[in-house]
Amino acid sequence: MCIGNRLGGMLVCVLAATMSVAAGAQTAEQVATVPLGGSLGGQSGERFYGVYVPTRFGGELTIGTTAGQVVDLKGPDGAARTNGQDVGTDHHGWYTFKVKGADGRYTISTTFVQVGQSLKRPWNFYYWPTKADSIHEPWAGGNARVDTPFPAGDDVLLASPGSYIPPGIDIVLAGPNGLLETQPAAGDDATWFPNLYDDLFWLGPDKDHGGQITRFLTPAPLLKYDQLFGTGARAYEAALAQNREISRWPGHCLGGAVASILMNEPNPAPGSGLTRDELKALWAELGENHYNHRIGDYANDIPPGPPRPGPDETDGKVSRVHAMLETHIRGERKALLANLRAFPPRGQMNEVWNHGVYKYIASYHAMPGRGPRAVRIVNEVHANSGSMLNDQDSADRVVYYEYTLVYGLDGKVDESNPYSSDWMRVAGDGMFAPLNLLELAESRWSGHNPYVTEANVRSIDLANGGGALARFRTSPPQFRSVRDYEAGRPTPMVAGGLGGESMASPEYGGGGGGFFRRIFGR
Repeated sequence: MCIGNRLGGMLVCVLAATMSVAAGAQTAEQVATVPLGGSLGGQSGERFYGVYVPTRFGGELTIGTTAGQVVDLKGPDGAARTNGQDVGTDHHGWYTFKVKGADGRYTISTTFVQVGQSLKRPWNFYYWPTKADSIHEPWAGGNARVDTPFPAGDDVLLASPGSYIPPGIDIVLAGPNGLLETQPAAGDDATWFPNLYDDLFWLGPDKDHGGQITRFLTPAPLLKYDQLFGTGARAYEAALAQNREISRWPGHCLGGAVASILMNEPNPAPGSGLTRDELKALWAELGENHYNHRIGDYANDIPPGPPRPGPDETDGKVSRVHAMLETHIRGERKALLANLRAFPPRGQMNEVWNHGVYKYIASYHAMPGRGPRAVRIVNEVHANSGSMLNDQDSADRVVYYEYTLVYGLDGKVDESNPYSSDWMRVAGDGMFAPLNLLELAESRWSGHNPYVTEANVRSIDLANGGGALARFRTSPPQFRSVRDYEAGRPTPMVAGGLGGESMASPEYGGGGGGFFRRIFGR
């Protein structure tokens, strides 16, 4: 069977041996082309049609008619196909079919949807910010005045008592021990944010019915880890990793996202006394050092945009982004690491939100006047949650991208002329184009905190090699608070002294940069 363009793509010619007008004879019949993901109306009678599938990675092709029946669907190789099923890999090209039994006029329509999904779904995680608890002016209903007169413990007072302060701005930050020890005065507020160096509890500003300060149980991953292994990881993290910038909220989303892609979902040994979230936090710490991850294929340095119809700075990255999705998620069934940037509605383009992208649903649409290999794609991209604790907020992060691109004759995205594409739109849980899409080729599990080791974490994770140590098969220890456990213990030191600039990484405000700073968006 041969098929080619005619009259601007509106008609194609099929030489079909089955349509004989006499024994042993062949005849050429005109075949109307139906746009992929579109429709062709005003049809009548029994006739043949063709639709072009441009991608070698397959997808589900469905053909409908408002009257009659769709029959004799055949692929580019001439083999019979089933309407509504996936065409499979390496079957890009023209698909022909016939409509028979139609009375009067009818309309032909086609849909083509490609679903890519990794074999392993990345697990949901929490990003464990490095910012400690703080006292701040209430976000709403405050008096715009600093009411807390002085800090307690080693807390740091940031604003003069009685002075003006805008809503939400910090008044007191935790000191080097990482614990907020000051209670807010009336008119100010305090907020607890779960982090790696938390205590077993937090004394909130609210009073219960007996007039007592409310005591909240908190996750305490590094404090519990220290008591299991006799280390000083919590104090080290509080002193050296604590972010003191009011307007920035860095955390461990890189480590959490990488671990969620490469590791089995953690399962804490009963004798460890850790929750699943706390064990995930330890893997996030081990994965946070970006120098320990080797990247294979990638789309990187993608401008934020936001994308819009017509020429803009994001257009040149469309072909690379879609090629990454098709090649790795659809073709290899592997999840990708991505910085999807900020959430709507008030996010900023420089925010870093790393996720495991594991699924996409791409709907294809032909572009009038551009030829059959040019398509507009509406893509629903799924990533895991990076803000889940206690099985809350477990819904996927779903971002919609709409763009145009061109395929080559080989069925792969044509990347030779990237600015022929148009990144038109972003919607859903996104505001900008992603910074990157990365293939994780290899990882070593060693974070910035030297007290947290892969061997220790694996030993308490039944899903990732643990369970061999008998002491983790018994009852968990009775964990002690920071005050009780760390009293009299030496303060962890690093090269250059406590708080020295020994960790040359962007997360800790040191050096580092070049390729790694760009590719991980730090």
